[in-house]
Amino acid sequence: MNKIKQRATLYSIALVILLIIIFIVTIIQDKKHVLNEKTSAHRALLRNSFDLAILDTQKGLSELACKIAGNRDIVDAFAAQDREKLYRLTLPYFEEAKQRGDVDMSGFIGADGVHFLRLQEPKKFGDNILHKRPVLAHAITTRQSVTTLDVTIYDVSVVTIIPIFKNESFIGIIQTVAKIDRVQKRLDAHSGIKSAIAFDTKKLKNLLPDSNHIVYQGYSIVSSNDPLFNQLPATFTFNESNRYSIASNDYVIASRPLTNYQNEIIAMMTCAFDITEDVAEYEREIRNLIAISLFLVTVVGIILHYGFNILIRRIERDTEITRELNQKLEHQLHTDNLTSLPNRNALIRDIHATRFYALILLNIDNFKEINDFYGHAIGDETILALTQSIQEAIRDLPMQLYKMPSDEYAIALSESMSSANLEAARLSIVHHLQSQYYNLHGASIYVTLTMGMDIARSRHVHAIDLLANADMALKSAKKRRLSYQLYDETMQIRQEYQHNILWSKKLKEAIEEKQFCLYYQPIFDAKNGEIVEHEALIRMIDNNGEIVSPGFFLPAARQSRLYPLLSQFVIEEIFTMLETTPYTFSMNLSIDDIFDKPTKEFLIQKLHASAHTHRIIFELLESEGIENYPEVSAFISEVKRFGCRIAIDDFGTGYSNFAHIIKLDVDILKIDGSLIRNVDTDTNAQTILTAITEFSKHLGLKTVAEFVHSEAVYNKCIELGVDYLQGYYLGEPKPL
Repeated sequence: MNKIKQRATLYSIALVILLIIIFIVTIIQDKKHVLNEKTSAHRALLRNSFDLAILDTQKGLSELACKIAGNRDIVDAFAAQDREKLYRLTLPYFEEAKQRGDVDMSGFIGADGVHFLRLQEPKKFGDNILHKRPVLAHAITTRQSVTTLDVTIYDVSVVTIIPIFKNESFIGIIQTVAKIDRVQKRLDAHSGIKSAIAFDTKKLKNLLPDSNHIVYQGYSIVSSNDPLFNQLPATFTFNESNRYSIASNDYVIASRPLTNYQNEIIAMMTCAFDITEDVAEYEREIRNLIAISLFLVTVVGIILHYGFNILIRRIERDTEITRELNQKLEHQLHTDNLTSLPNRNALIRDIHATRFYALILLNIDNFKEINDFYGHAIGDETILALTQSIQEAIRDLPMQLYKMPSDEYAIALSESMSSANLEAARLSIVHHLQSQYYNLHGASIYVTLTMGMDIARSRHVHAIDLLANADMALKSAKKRRLSYQLYDETMQIRQEYQHNILWSKKLKEAIEEKQFCLYYQPIFDAKNGEIVEHEALIRMIDNNGEIVSPGFFLPAARQSRLYPLLSQFVIEEIFTMLETTPYTFSMNLSIDDIFDKPTKEFLIQKLHASAHTHRIIFELLESEGIENYPEVSAFISEVKRFGCRIAIDDFGTGYSNFAHIIKLDVDILKIDGSLIRNVDTDTNAQTILTAITEFSKHLGLKTVAEFVHSEAVYNKCIELGVDYLQGYYLGEPKPL
């Protein structure tokens, strides 16, 4: 019996020991898994911290370069080769950025590649180092901005280069430079990350032949902020992220390639994060687990009751730490810093994971003005106040709010709605937002919004198309000055983009080859039939010698900012005709021409130089912002001093407000063709035309009827008292 009991006891103890061993092995595996998860989280933190440090450095360099290149006085001094003035104007920007820790060096290099000014060494200039610095030669050749990693005579650095133009003429570049150790300092200061830069040894010897550095696998460590990079183990490799033990400490070490402007890998950024405490905690827990297990052999019951619960709690604690790390990373990636709303990354993620039935994009119309007038602090508070207002507006709706970049928001509809209910919801949101005034630090701010929306009309619509279509609808609304636009395939926005790209290319080539001419359409006196003036109309001559009307290329000119060149061409041609012919000429001016300083200065210069300015009529388009009285009135007053006359073109299609016409002191009203086209049969058009002519006579204004295309229209315009007539019935546009 005793033998049986002993045997049973031995079997029981063996079974308990076996269970304990299985339990211990399981816990050890879980601990290893937790340690590996922590290590993975640290790797992700290394990658994100490095990206933020590089972006922060590049941002500082770009801001400095843009401030300098955007200062007209600095550009003028550079163009005039005035080194002392250039140094005096630029130095405050440089010193301020250097004090912030954004820049180490900066300088101007002429279009010929010669160093014109080094801000850190103003007495050193006149040398040409393009053969040593290919990136400088690349920037001068392409005349495009470059941000890259480069090797200067001082060290490996982050470099930003921006081209500088004077009146469309390339005069050189501005270079801003931050040594790579600034990136490392940011990593260490913000995240406690140790780092080193390993440069391709062969390329480094070519650029800095006297350099002498520690070499690993064909790379030389040129900069480090911790001695651990001097004793990397033999198993270290740049290609993999691993955990290493160095000098009694444990590190997660990860490397990533650094490329230059040609996308060539020229260096490796190696970052190390100390995980000694994590490893020590892991080893401590394993030792404690073994001790507890030995104790379990003698006190099985107590160990099984209490030890299991303790271990489970520890596992949960470690898992919670890992989960918190992952949540922090997830939050950084998918949350807007200012508003704490989900950001664009979150929207794209949710679009693929969840079915959205509609997507609305909101853009603040006047946010730039708010920032410029009140400052960025008030701008941020405006964003926060508007965010709260939008959340209030959609609180009871099945909608999710996202903060897009800059001054945009997205509202996603997560439940199906009828078209009527969706439109009612949209109007409710608009009404709520339009009724809000924000009192911020004594300033009463009113925000206006433009809205673009797309509706998923079937389950087969690609999710990402919803965002792209809503964005196109928003851009279309902005362009057409609408407060709201629903995406429609008939909008042909993509075709419009392609059309503008094609004509922008043709337009640029035509400008370079000077393939433009002016056609002139006569305007007749309704009483005696004599020609009183000629309206100048621009035409393009294509490669086949055919004449292209402006409807094809003017929209592209406005989009590509080539429009001022066309305006200056027309001005030049008209003043040439004034000198060689006895005729009176009228030319079209847009509000853009009046607001464009070079175009306006060019026109005023021509007026000063001409003795025939009394034979010029400027036609302003009524619907293009003519209500901006101060600017437009100032221009009209200035040109009238030269004896010029002012006509309002397309009258009757825009604001049609006689009050602002009176304020602007114009001389002629050109009545839009939409009122003239059917005036012989349309009684409403006849009534409007009669009112315009009678009112104009009381004010002493002359009227011109456009689009006189038939004898019946011609006779009716004379009958209704129009002063001047223009149209294909009387004379087509043609060269003089």
